[in-house]
Amino acid sequence: MEKKSTVSDAAKAEAAKKAAAAKKAAESKKTGVKSASTKQTSKPAPKQTPKKEPAVKAEEVEEVVEQETEAPAAGGKGSVKGLRIGAIILWVLAIAAEVAAFFAFSYAMRNGAQNWNDPEYLYMIGALVADAIFCIVAAQLWKKSNRIRPCLADSKLVRTLWHQLGVIMVLVCFLPIGIFLLAKSDKLNKKTKTILIAIIAALLLGAGTASVDFQQPNEEQVQQLQQEAQAEAVGEVYWTRFGKSYHFDRNCQYIKDKTPAADGGTLYAGSLDDAFAANRWDPCDICAGGAQAKLDEAAADTATTDTAVEQPAG
Repeated sequence: MEKKSTVSDAAKAEAAKKAAAAKKAAESKKTGVKSASTKQTSKPAPKQTPKKEPAVKAEEVEEVVEQETEAPAAGGKGSVKGLRIGAIILWVLAIAAEVAAFFAFSYAMRNGAQNWNDPEYLYMIGALVADAIFCIVAAQLWKKSNRIRPCLADSKLVRTLWHQLGVIMVLVCFLPIGIFLLAKSDKLNKKTKTILIAIIAALLLGAGTASVDFQQPNEEQVQQLQQEAQAEAVGEVYWTRFGKSYHFDRNCQYIKDKTPAADGGTLYAGSLDDAFAANRWDPCDICAGGAQAKLDEAAADTATTDTAVEQPAG
């Protein structure tokens, strides 16, 4: 049983805008190639016999340009998932290191250790250093995953918490042990207390600074990325060998009786960019929002014309 299209109206509208932009880009490329070809042929032939060079067809030039401009961005779903899983594992290890520091400090208190270089405190310091290293490396993985796929939530607070999760985890991994140390500081001599507090403060500050995401997208960038994500969220699209439109619904009345190309028919399927590459820029009026896109375009043209008419003559 074929699934019906569940593409939202907003995604259809964004896909139509993307299609219009792709069509204009393709037409401008063709115009540029033709102009260059015309200029080359209009030059007078030199007296010397020119060297024979293989002719480059306009279609080949256009194909090369398209391949260069349509190179996929680095990273994908798999890489993002791996980076985030790696970050979470390292944060778990950081919390485990914090727990180890707690146990080392508690053991030192029970044994009455007073010097900062006693084995118990050295174990505690080592656990805190490991804690900081785990936090810093995890934050770098998290930031790298956000470069590939940033948080696009409508709430600015949610986006900030997501992108600055590395800083939040540093606080989780250092503040409790710091508070516990301050609570028990009356049982330590002044030198040991000062050294331990300074070490925790330095590790907290260093790991926190290294974990801050300074490239969090602003409001305008988020809106643009949201629009691009909507256009890319349309899933599989369909087009026919001789048709000019792309379709979102396999059960659309124009293509429901078509046989897939894999079975020797004329119906093709792929991504929205695949449809553009096949010169299918027109959204189907029935299932891809083409009718609404044409109405919106006509309204925009009317508004532009009215504005031009209302402007006083200079």
